[in-house]
Amino acid sequence: MSATIGAWAFGAADARLQATLRFAVGVTGAFVVCEVMQWIPSFLGAILTVALLANLPVRPSLKMSLGLVVMMTLAAVFAFALSSLLRGTPAVLFGSLGLTLFIAFHAIASGRPSLPFTLLLISVATVPVIVMIAPAQAGAFPIALVRGMAVAVVMIGVVYVPWPLAPVRGPAPGPRPPNAATPRALAVVSTAVVLPLMLVYLLFGIADALPVLITTVLLVTTFDVQRGRQQATAMILGNLVGGVLGLVLHTLLLVMPSLWALAALLFVVLLGFGRRIVAGGPSAAVAVITCNSMLIILSLSIVTGSGSLSLWLTRLFQFSLAGAFAVGMMSLVVPRGVQQR
Repeated sequence: MSATIGAWAFGAADARLQATLRFAVGVTGAFVVCEVMQWIPSFLGAILTVALLANLPVRPSLKMSLGLVVMMTLAAVFAFALSSLLRGTPAVLFGSLGLTLFIAFHAIASGRPSLPFTLLLISVATVPVIVMIAPAQAGAFPIALVRGMAVAVVMIGVVYVPWPLAPVRGPAPGPRPPNAATPRALAVVSTAVVLPLMLVYLLFGIADALPVLITTVLLVTTFDVQRGRQQATAMILGNLVGGVLGLVLHTLLLVMPSLWALAALLFVVLLGFGRRIVAGGPSAAVAVITCNSMLIILSLSIVTGSGSLSLWLTRLFQFSLAGAFAVGMMSLVVPRGVQQR
């Protein structure tokens, strides 16, 4: 009996190690490939790789991989077509986007597979902003989303070759507390978080802050309402730490400006993130948000070069403010009794 338990524990540890290596190598590879090819924005392939490795419980088959690319294509085309057709009637467009966001958030809160709806949310939250602000360049962003997904599924297929053990499933979520927020309430508040940010960007023409929208969508979809304020504080700090870490990595990259240095720095840092995400539990969602913030800030810093301290602080402020607004709004729907557990 003890030998069986020991063998199982050894197997589980080996599976966790392989899952961690897959995460570090896969995300690093996606980021570096996009940088080598000069695909803008270069962080899309990496954060989609993070999303897939954090959500897929098994090795994706060829059919599943093609399905993911098709889902991303459909989501991006839907967002582009909707915003292009209704561009002349902003009120109708805004209402349609709000309804789409609500449906997607409600599906995730109801326990349906989150990945397809997360892809839809990313597309709907970002593509219309570009269509309204810069219609001449709007067609390039849906292509970038599909290309990023293609990079992600290819990298995941590659990293499963040397490390084929399936990731260890975390414990199943417990039953919903009787005083927990309903899926409808969560969907309403989630929509009330993302929609105002989109409106601000549309009104003020802030196209360069689109990464903040992507980060906010990912943050809202991973927010654990049952942990309330504790989760909110952790996510705000994680968002801030991720941004600072991205700036630190870029500073080190300026000292050693090469792709090998970029890959080495990312691999070392992503090993730590991968270990936390593979372990599961409440801290995994915070690790995902922190990792995504780091990748986005690092990518933007590489694009703009050395830049200035004020530019970096502005980006960091945008991420921190949006993150604080998102988790603050989400924590309002959590009943007081759940927050204090």
